[in-house]
This record gives sequence, structure tokens and C-alpha cells, in this order.
Amino acid sequence: MVDTTAELVELCEQARAAGRVGLDTEFLWERTYSPQLCLAQLNVEDRVYLADPLDGVDLDPIAQLVSDPDVQVVMHAPHADLVAFAQRYGADPHNTFDTQLAAGFTGLSAGLAYEKLVHEVTRQRVQPSESFTDWSRRPLGERQLRYAGEDVEHLFAMSDTLTERMRERGREEWAREELARRFDGADRFVTQPEEAWRKVGRRGKLGPAELAVLREVAAWRERLARTRDLPVGWIAKDPTLIEIARRKPRSAKEISSVRGVDGSMKGRELTELLEAVERGREGEPVVEEGPAPLRGVRRRTAIAKGLATALLRARCEAEEIASELVGTSSDVEDLITWVSAGRPETTEPFLLRGWREPFGLELVDLVEGRVQLQLVDSDPYLVIHRA
Repeated sequence: MVDTTAELVELCEQARAAGRVGLDTEFLWERTYSPQLCLAQLNVEDRVYLADPLDGVDLDPIAQLVSDPDVQVVMHAPHADLVAFAQRYGADPHNTFDTQLAAGFTGLSAGLAYEKLVHEVTRQRVQPSESFTDWSRRPLGERQLRYAGEDVEHLFAMSDTLTERMRERGREEWAREELARRFDGADRFVTQPEEAWRKVGRRGKLGPAELAVLREVAAWRERLARTRDLPVGWIAKDPTLIEIARRKPRSAKEISSVRGVDGSMKGRELTELLEAVERGREGEPVVEEGPAPLRGVRRRTAIAKGLATALLRARCEAEEIASELVGTSSDVEDLITWVSAGRPETTEPFLLRGWREPFGLELVDLVEGRVQLQLVDSDPYLVIHRA
């Protein structure tokens, strides 16, 4: 156990000198805007340390490590942990190594749980998960502390092995590019209020004028949730924001009639919400997407999507890379639509960017008739022919 902030500062300096640190946290995220950190686990030169922020240890030295581009921060599925450090400590991540993501570049799934990946890579076993533990309660038991420590104990062994496997496959640069895209910069983990409307579900049926109102009321919700440290859905749920954007209420009486706006919202909050609606009403309309594809483009996309998805999966299996890393079904659809629409210069499909380009170009060849697929009854079951 790291008992004081001074001890943690010293430990983090040791990690900085070593050039890397293994990191994980235990947190709660049911009742707060961002994760509430309850325990931090560190692996420094293959020794495991636990720091308890609920016992007075300030985790800011860890946030500084996370922000140091000269220190590799080895983690497993780190998004929520980095959200906490970015939003609560101002961390600006710049050198994260995610063992879960790295596994996807070596022929394994890119979604394996920590204990499964540990066994797959090191043949070691960790104890069953304590994921339903209330980590805010004290004291923590020996079993809980052991579980917490195991979450970083094997990180270096896994990262070293996965890095070597990626090197053998020529995938290190691919992984670096993807890790930077997902984890570099605080903007990946801090939602700007002006962009919060893009996360509101079922906004697709709103018109440009209604989207302008949604943009303002979603920003109001984001700011208030951050100030009160509450989940955004506790301030107002997405369907409520959608309905406010549709109705554009002008008075407290009108807005109170919207489902989901209850009596707890009054006074200054209600005034600020009405002001947000008015700003949206007077603001520039929001055009989220370009014109809908022509009917012929839509039909071609629908027909080609299944074949393209099958080709992508077959190519990923042959290349020993997780298909979910390369692209989603939506990414495939976007690429086909782009080709079918005549390759407009205003857009560039995700599957043609960076290390994904070879996979995307093969899908382009398929859509344009330069690739044919044949099913066979033995491995690899799908044979690719070039016209």
C-alpha cells in the first residue's frame, strides 16, 4: 500500500525513470458525471502498489504520468480510467498501450477480458472477478486487494509478448497509429458541451432548426451535469431533449408540459434551459449530414454490403487481425455508398484512412467488379479471385 501522497510522488518518479508504468483503477460510475476513483493500482518495475484516494492519497502524480509522452502507460481497456483522470485531474494522455487493443493485431479478439487475455498470452490464471464489489466501502478485504493487484500484475508480460508478436507481423506501426487515434489527447475523454448534441440518441428525424435547439439544450445539460457531478441522464434523458427540440417551448408552463421535465427543475435551472431553447431558436440551423443517397446508390449499397462484410472478415482472418479493429458494418456501408456515389471529394471513408487503407481498397475493388468471391467446402471456405 502507498500510504501518503509523498510516497506516491516518489513511486511515480521511479516509474518515470523506468519509462513505463502499469496502471488500472477501481471506480464507481453509477451516480456521478465521470468515474469516481476508489483505488489505483500501479505496476512499477514488476512490483505492484495500491494507492487509496479515499484514504487521503492524491492521485494527481498518476495523472501527470498519464500525461507524460515519455512514459508508456500500459493498461487494459483503459477508456473509463482515462475519462476519470482527464475529467477529475486534468490528465492529457499521450502514450497509452492498451493490451486489449494490441491483442487484436496478433490474431486474437480485440475484446478479450483481462483474465482471458492473461491466460491466452501468459498461461497464468487470475482469480475470479470482483467487478461487483462496492469499491467505495472501507475497509477493503484481502481478497479484494489481491484481485485489484492482479489487474496490473501481468500487464508488462502481456505487453512485451504482444509487442513481439506485432513486430513479427509488421504491425507495430499500425498499433501505434490506432492507439494514438483512440487515446491521445484529453479531447478523447472530455465532452465539449457544444458537441454534446452529437451523442443524443434518435436525433436523426429532427430538422435543421430543431437540431439547432437540440445543440443548445444538450450543451446546457452537459454543463449542469458536470457542475453537479451527476450522470447527464439524471438531468434530462435524451427523449426529453428531443421533445424540447421539437416543441421549442417559450415559457415555464410550456416546458413543464414536456414529458421528463418534472417539478425538481425550477428556478435558475429552468430559466437557463429556456434561454438555451431561445438561443437555438435564433441560431443558425444545423445540417448534420449531406443529402440522402439516390435510390440507385442505396440499392447498390444494400446488395454489396453483405459481400463486402464477408470479404473483410475473410481478409482479416487470413491476415490474423481482429475484424472489429478494422471497421464496423457502418464503416463498410459508408465506403460502398461513397464508391457508388462516384467517390465525392468532400468525404473520405474511414476504411481508406491510415493503416486500414489496404483493407478498404480491396472492398473498393469488390464494389467496382475487380474482385469475385467463391465459396468452397474446405478451409479457407471463401476464395478471392481478381478479375
